[in-house]
Amino acid sequence: MTARDDVWFLDRFSKSWENLALCAALAERGLRARIVDWDNLAVSGGIAGAVRDGRPVTAPRLAVVKSRVITRRSTGDLALIYDELEALEEAGTRISNPSAAIRRCRNKLRQAAILARAGLPVPETRSVSSQDEIQACMKDWGEVVLKPIWGHASLDVVRMRPGGRGIEEGTVLGIREEIASWHLLEHHKTLCAQPFVPNPARDLRVVVIGSTIAAADYHISTSPDGAVRHFLYPLKVERAPITPALEEIVLGAVAALGLDAAVIDLVESSSGPVIIEVNEGLTVWRTVEGTGHDRTPHGFTALIADQLADLAASTAASSTSAPKRTGSDTGSPNAAPTPSTS
Repeated sequence: MTARDDVWFLDRFSKSWENLALCAALAERGLRARIVDWDNLAVSGGIAGAVRDGRPVTAPRLAVVKSRVITRRSTGDLALIYDELEALEEAGTRISNPSAAIRRCRNKLRQAAILARAGLPVPETRSVSSQDEIQACMKDWGEVVLKPIWGHASLDVVRMRPGGRGIEEGTVLGIREEIASWHLLEHHKTLCAQPFVPNPARDLRVVVIGSTIAAADYHISTSPDGAVRHFLYPLKVERAPITPALEEIVLGAVAALGLDAAVIDLVESSSGPVIIEVNEGLTVWRTVEGTGHDRTPHGFTALIADQLADLAASTAASSTSAPKRTGSDTGSPNAAPTPSTS
């Protein structure tokens, strides 16, 4: 059995600049880090805790779940992914973000409910599974936004208003709205519905790492309809001010969802910032590192590496202090720290 790794970066398809940079930064901190292809990893029922590339290995002290593990999945795989992450935790691995926090965050309906109960500003959110329920939302709110419960990258997010062209008597759905909503429901079965929040044609994206706001930027629409996510009209990015109210909201969202790090999308309503979505994990930061958009003390990579080193150390300390159990795997001593990939 090989020595127990300190950190695994669980990802798909690509080693990525960010993963490689973090492996090198963790090696400088005396930690063994490895990039692991999720598709070549399986949970083991044996003492080792995992099988990587067909061979039993000791589960690491810490595993970082990159967003592609969750988003680049086949239909119906989500429950199995969650179970496998929980099995790694049961084998003694600290997951970042924790698997329970990923579950809370990824389900947009549950996320909105948790944030609302924490007293944070979110739009009213409903589950809709029929066109009648969509029409009920339109009658109550007017313009609505429909989105998949487990969606990402603004895919299948649709904004529509009642009374479109060709509307039939007794309905509020026009021809195109009726067709689009039918196909969304046919594919996703259940959607998340929210009232559209009027805003100055820009989103506010805030990156939080631990208790540090690492970046805060406006995503400004260049589209005639004010849409920020538009393939033909790329958004403009400008640095945004961090007000005390904004700081309280974003740090409160991270705490309410139990996240180690998050990317939070907000819009500026007439009554202040409103959370549209909290994304667990971090986006690509190679284009931000060292620029005017980087608000970290020493760079994104250094801040994340410091956080991961602390998490790995706390996991090692808790496993050392915990009473030994017969048949459990306490792991092997760490070998000389060297970044590696698989």
